[in-house]
Amino acid sequence: MKKLFNFKTLPIFFQNSKLGAVTLLLIFVSGMSVIFALLTNWIFGLIWLIVVIIGLVYSAQALREVNENAQEYLSGLGYRISRSEQEALIRMPIGIILLNEVEKIDWINPYMQAYLNKRDVLGMTLAEFDKSLAADVKSYSDAKVTNTITWQGKQFSLYVQQNLRVIYMMDISEYAAIAQEYENHQLFSGLISVDNYEEVTEGMSESETSTLRTYVTGALGDWATAHHIYLRRLNTIHYVMFGYQTALQEAERDKFSILKAIREATAQQNSPVTLSMGISYGETDIIDLAKMAQTNLDLALGRGGDQVVVKSNQEAARFYGGATNPMEKRTRVRARMISQTVAELMEQSDNIMIVGHATPDLDAIGAGLGIWRMAQTKNKSAFVIIDEKTVYSDITLLLEEIRKNPPDIVAPGSNINDSIVDEARALKLVRENTLLILVDHANAAITSAPNLLEKLANRVVVIDHHRLAEKSLAEKPLLSYVEPYASSTSELVVEMLQYQDQSHAPITKLEATAMLGGIQIDTKNFTLRTGSRTFDAASYLRANGADSNLIQSFMKEKFTDFKARTHLINLAIVHAGSAIATGENSTTYSGLITAQAADELLQISGVDASYVITKRLDGRVGVSARSTGQHNVQRVMEAMGGGGHLSNAATQISDMTTEEVTAQLQHILTENIEES
Repeated sequence: MKKLFNFKTLPIFFQNSKLGAVTLLLIFVSGMSVIFALLTNWIFGLIWLIVVIIGLVYSAQALREVNENAQEYLSGLGYRISRSEQEALIRMPIGIILLNEVEKIDWINPYMQAYLNKRDVLGMTLAEFDKSLAADVKSYSDAKVTNTITWQGKQFSLYVQQNLRVIYMMDISEYAAIAQEYENHQLFSGLISVDNYEEVTEGMSESETSTLRTYVTGALGDWATAHHIYLRRLNTIHYVMFGYQTALQEAERDKFSILKAIREATAQQNSPVTLSMGISYGETDIIDLAKMAQTNLDLALGRGGDQVVVKSNQEAARFYGGATNPMEKRTRVRARMISQTVAELMEQSDNIMIVGHATPDLDAIGAGLGIWRMAQTKNKSAFVIIDEKTVYSDITLLLEEIRKNPPDIVAPGSNINDSIVDEARALKLVRENTLLILVDHANAAITSAPNLLEKLANRVVVIDHHRLAEKSLAEKPLLSYVEPYASSTSELVVEMLQYQDQSHAPITKLEATAMLGGIQIDTKNFTLRTGSRTFDAASYLRANGADSNLIQSFMKEKFTDFKARTHLINLAIVHAGSAIATGENSTTYSGLITAQAADELLQISGVDASYVITKRLDGRVGVSARSTGQHNVQRVMEAMGGGGHLSNAATQISDMTTEEVTAQLQHILTENIEES
């Protein structure tokens, strides 16, 4: 009986104290039932004893058979598992490499051997076996995640058990090809606009206009057909296109050469037109795709046109073209409408806050004073926000000149002295319907009053002449008057002022002088980006008392600044038409000196672009970039986190030395990101 009920001979899942207790309980109950039966009737008791003994013997035999069957099953199962593991190592489509303690190959499975063309690799290190594979394994850091690698022209999913020194490689080329095919057949949507069609065709005969329209449509159609893109004309100046990702990639490799082809061909016929495109992808909803395309087209037009903006919601924008100076196409009708709209917004507001960019120049201050004067024509309280601790000497001299004259409390709007405040005071003056007007910038990252902008984000008007950046404001402004064709923001403001009744609040001499100074600074004394409207604005300001001598006095510099600028110019090197001057990382320079040095470097024969890199007073590294128009310095500065114009751009970089920024700039120039 002891042998029959030896629990140690049972399978592991039967060897427990509870099962033994139940067995003893059954034996005890059986014995008690036999005793009770014998006491009741000895014949019945003997019969019951025989039944109990037979039952116990049968139970013991059944338990033994269960034990034997379970052991046989588990043994068979263990063998099958072991055999399947061995077969898996040999037959499964997974490459396996075992390494020893010194990182040499101990064993590879037959599947892996199939990729080696009978090459014997046992005893080799991974680097001796394959350097690229060794690098992938070395860079593998998280054993819980697989990495996709390319090896021998195929794609593998790599998994490394670092504690066991086992490398697993699964060929996923087929699945990768399916995924790539899916990506390649994702749709993109594009909108095309002929930038200056109305201006070019003004005065043309009907036949000449028809010929130009036919040429543009035909050239676009041929280009679209060559790239397998569906193109459809919506109206005289707008087209829509659709295609697959492969077509878009091909067009990007071609850098959208159709822009240059149409620009040059029409220029030879004395009717130069340019194209702008907004292209979106990565959206499954066709409506979202179309909306993004329109947004990208607006960005391309806001940057001056003659370029392509390719962007999805998940990726940064890519720019192509934009290598020519924008052609003036704004009209006086548009200027009048903008002026009236701004005036209406002012009348609906409790007061107005006017903000320029950080470390403002004369254009930002001049435009701000012009908008302030416009507010006075509507009898509205307005404040120009200036951080006087960060301004350059020319702005300091202008503010000193303004404060020489006491406020005239009789004439409405003449108290400019009390209207120049810092951001802290401006925040206290904010009311329920305060209007915020940003001048000379449209980017939250460079505003001089970020807290004020955040507080009034839904009550913003933008007046600027810089090309729009990809990321500008968090919320869409009430009105955006961005004209890259203008020489300066002051020019735009002067035009707006002319459509307002100034009979009771006329523009003052200092305000006119500040705006004329802004125009002169941004045009380099009327030598860059000037048009007929620029001279009209300057003439209006001169007629209202603008003083050129006073501007020259503002622009006078200290002898130490002159020496610093000369020193930077002396550090310049010229390479492939670009002059690069790098200041010492231990010496700080004002932004004005850096910009002036960049301007002067353009005067050197053979220099088409200049870059001056210096340590700023705030600890960041500043880069001022200038060009004659042959190179797009805006694209270069955008690649470094900044922006600006085709011929005038800048950026500021934190946590880098001037030497590191120079190396980054040289790398970008080598990659030829800018397009001529």
